[in-house]
Amino acid sequence: MQSNGKTMRLGAMTASAILLMLAVCIVPVSADNDVFTDNNQTYAAVSNNAGARFDIFGNDTYYFNFTKPTGGLNAIHITDSPSSLNGAVYTGQSASGTLYISDTSTDTQYHDDVILLFAVPAEASYSNLNLLVNASGYQWAPTGDGSKPVLDGGYYHDLTLSETFVSADFRPGTSAWRPAPLDDYPIYYGQDMGVNEQFKIMLIDLYTGSVNQTGLVDSGTVKVDYCLTGYDEGVAYFDAYAWNNQSAQAQGISWTNRIIGTGSSGWAISI
Repeated sequence: MQSNGKTMRLGAMTASAILLMLAVCIVPVSADNDVFTDNNQTYAAVSNNAGARFDIFGNDTYYFNFTKPTGGLNAIHITDSPSSLNGAVYTGQSASGTLYISDTSTDTQYHDDVILLFAVPAEASYSNLNLLVNASGYQWAPTGDGSKPVLDGGYYHDLTLSETFVSADFRPGTSAWRPAPLDDYPIYYGQDMGVNEQFKIMLIDLYTGSVNQTGLVDSGTVKVDYCLTGYDEGVAYFDAYAWNNQSAQAQGISWTNRIIGTGSSGWAISI
């Protein structure tokens, strides 16, 4: 009987040890339905058929690398005209139109590539959605030392991207926020982050860069013509990101349009 009791005690101790080991080994992970694993120092894939223009990691992803607590929110803007580089918050926009992504950076004065974020509310009827995006702007081979490229008319392209995106191009999951140097950064201006409004999101590589140089075509902005069909009612939003091969912030996406407070810019479609 003593031997049997000892065996039972050993069995109980072994079971407890196994449970403890399992508890120690389990680490927190992001929810399965999250679009992004984090707001910063994270990777995300673009939805283009041809993948990322600068496919550094071989899987069509870009690395979000905001190196300053509130940095990267003053250089990239969304505007309705290349003559208004600081942009504004544009609401009630039609299902087809033209926007520009401008560059007012004073450190780099350029960005090698620009990525467009497109979002619709998760509860919207988007299964038949078609988003045609035509982009134009300057393309160049990134400079190895991070210096501003010297550009002329030969670097300008009337069409760097012409592609139709569909509902299957949305990234898996939903999100109430987007990558930025701050936690819980909104999708659109005035978004109440306490409501937990969820969105379907896709990232679109525009295959062109932005330059802070007014003497260039469209003042060095990226021109985006879009046409949204198959999405009969509701709202949709555009935000912008910029990537550099080499800068003081290192390689990655380190800039986006500000959407909180003074200096905000954004594009909201209402149908």
